[in-house]
Amino acid sequence: MIERDIMAHDGNSFQIDLNEVAPGEFIISVVWRGKTLGSLYLRGDREEATAFLDAARQRIVVAITGDGPADVDKQVQRELVDLSRNLHQPRG
Repeated sequence: MIERDIMAHDGNSFQIDLNEVAPGEFIISVVWRGKTLGSLYLRGDREEATAFLDAARQRIVVAITGDGPADVDKQVQRELVDLSRNLHQPRG
């Protein structure tokens, strides 16, 4: 498991974890104040999953620390959905 802690606009710590649930299958989860705000399923190797974790972390940090959104839960979920769409787009 890889864990990354980041600070939200209100001083609380977010935890973004990468867990390998089976060979080549990963779950990224975002936890804040003991509540899971969202998660994302990934398939691939650990290097790809770690790179995706870093991208997710950066996007979530920008989304939640910049303007101090009123609804952090929904903002995190929107970022994960957007990342998921980008992940599953055909390349070429």
